[in-house]
Amino acid sequence: MKKPRILMLADITGLGPNYHVGDEAMAEVSIQRLSKLVGRDNLILGCSSPENMSATYNIRSFAFYHTTNKQFYKLLYKRPLSFFKAILSYIYQVTRCDTVLVCGGGNMTSVWPEILESRLRLLSLANLFGKDIYFVSQTIGPFNEKHREKVNTTYRKAKWIGVRDKNFSHTQIKHEVHFALDDACFIEKQHSDYSLEISRANAEHVCISMRKFGQMTDTDVNTVATAINKVISKDQYNTVFIPHHAPHGIEGDIRLANSISPIWDEDKFHIVNPIPLASALKALTSDSQYVISMRYHQLIFALSIGIPCVGIYADEYTKAKLTGSFEAIGLEPLVTSVWDVDQTLDNLVQEAKERRQEFITAARKAQETMATDSMKPYKLMAKHEDLTAQVRSA
Repeated sequence: MKKPRILMLADITGLGPNYHVGDEAMAEVSIQRLSKLVGRDNLILGCSSPENMSATYNIRSFAFYHTTNKQFYKLLYKRPLSFFKAILSYIYQVTRCDTVLVCGGGNMTSVWPEILESRLRLLSLANLFGKDIYFVSQTIGPFNEKHREKVNTTYRKAKWIGVRDKNFSHTQIKHEVHFALDDACFIEKQHSDYSLEISRANAEHVCISMRKFGQMTDTDVNTVATAINKVISKDQYNTVFIPHHAPHGIEGDIRLANSISPIWDEDKFHIVNPIPLASALKALTSDSQYVISMRYHQLIFALSIGIPCVGIYADEYTKAKLTGSFEAIGLEPLVTSVWDVDQTLDNLVQEAKERRQEFITAARKAQETMATDSMKPYKLMAKHEDLTAQVRSA
């Protein structure tokens, strides 16, 4: 039987100064799985950095840029050639595929309108041409009312809406969703020479990840960092700061890490720079005593391998993601807010350490029992008749 051609959409750039750990980890798992099921020749990826995809993932790609509807349709007047070139490119790619897959992430939301609206434009074309649409490993919403209406219309014919949280995404749309663990849970941990050197140099260490979210001020960042340092220093552990996104190699998490480094003793704080592949960061995480993170995927790495962890959120959106990461694996959430961290972090970390065996058991159970659910949409995309019949009869 002829293998289906699959068009993938992922917010990734490949390894380099704009690498984003979480999005890249999920996309890497999707690429690995589909490569085995349909072959790499039947995959094409739409992303903003197509020139890096072959070197990083050995996959064909095309340019797919994130713009709001307002920005995109303004091209019609300011740069009409670019506008029609983009439209024709998307039509060409959609008509050549059998299936459109939106890879995992938390960006199908009004929080990131440029990503949401650009994807909805392409998905509307996919609906127009009768193509199958799949979503995997998503956190869906929140939406403003205009976006919610468009999302519900566009998602209506989706073959599979896969979400990674149990208690949030299903409240955001009218359609049935299917829960499975975040795809990044299943990326293999594999040290690079660089990450192994960091692990050995820091002996007993705690991995932390931070980001300056939304309405956070520099004072808020310093408050969180001071609270984290206070807890870690009680046990004389080193701190390994794992950045997840550092545009141009110096901004984002790296800039934040450099700004808070004076809070630590000089020999107790190590910044992972440059950012290696997600598999290496997961290996570095596996060597840590515990994890404190404002980043969702740093919690996912820890939870999927049984490392005790605590999350710190900055708003309702990040609270939903961090809380959902614990709930997805069957654990009571250990999270606190940026504004309560002074009063709550120490107790939460102590509780996480005391529940270490619970973390290990939950991770082992998840890897053994939840991988099948995670693979279902991929096998459906690959047109595995036995599974297709199974799902239809269910």
